[in-house]
Formats: sequence, structure tokens, C-alpha cells
Amino acid sequence: MSIKNQSKNSNSLNIKQSTYDLIPKIKELAKTMSQKEVQEKLRINKKTLKKIKDNENIKFRTSYLPFEKTKKSIPYSERYTDEEKSEMYRRRKANETELDRIDKRERDIKYYNNLKMDKKRHAKKVLRDRKSAINRWQNLSNEDWELKKYRDREYQANQSKKRKKFN
Repeated sequence: MSIKNQSKNSNSLNIKQSTYDLIPKIKELAKTMSQKEVQEKLRINKKTLKKIKDNENIKFRTSYLPFEKTKKSIPYSERYTDEEKSEMYRRRKANETELDRIDKRERDIKYYNNLKMDKKRHAKKVLRDRKSAINRWQNLSNEDWELKKYRDREYQANQSKKRKKFN
């Protein structure tokens, strides 16, 4: 056999020997990192990493979740490590511009103003409903008064039943 044929057999992936030395490390990192993260960390060419992945049957993590877990089963607080959370926050803040901050402030102000208005509207509606209810029952005869008391008792009984359902 010639020297050329021997080199082809030993290097079936056509990659440098130094990259072969990284395969155990790639396998270890694949458990906790995505393919893109491993590629950036080890500074390996994308095609080279794909060759190694296909040849060695390496499965990379597809998201920030552990294998065989769904997003709904992991609470947000446990989904990322503290370092990952702080890194994501730093990246987001680094990309944020002054206009983004101003827009966020304006959205917050608008949201809280709407909340205040809704609260005021609700209070006015409750007051208006109370006034109309009081006016409706003024100047009642004795029979009408008994009817009102009976209706109020029924209403109170229904309210307590509703509360029990919600609790």
C-alpha cells in the first residue's frame, strides 16, 4: 500500500489531527450545549463539526432544555442557570438602543394610565349602580318591602354558593 492510501484510511473525515483530538470533548459538550454553541466554543468549522456529528452519531441539545423534557414541565426559574440568565440579560442590554428604552418607557406609561382609567371607570360604574338600586327601592309599600328583603336573602345565598365554587 502506498502512503497516500494509508493516510486516506486513517483520516476518513479529511480533517486535521488536532480536530480528532477534540472529538471526546465535543461528545461531552453535546450533552449540555447546542451544535452552534459547541462550534463557537471550540472554534470549529461548521462543516467539520457536521462531519464529526454524522460520523460519531453525536446528538446535540436542541434547546436550553435537558434531554427528554418539555418546556411546560420545567419552570422558568429552573430552565436556565444563573450564569445563562445573566449572560442573556447582558446580551439583550448590549443590543438595546436609547430609542428602545424610550419606547419601553412610553409603553409602560400608556399601560399604567389605561389601568388607572379602568379603575376609575369601574368605581364610577359601581357608584352609579348603587344609586340606581337605592332609588329603585325608595317609597315602597310594606308588601314591596317584604319582597325586597326576600330577594336580597336569595341574592346573598346565591353569592355565598358562587364563592364556594371558586374556592
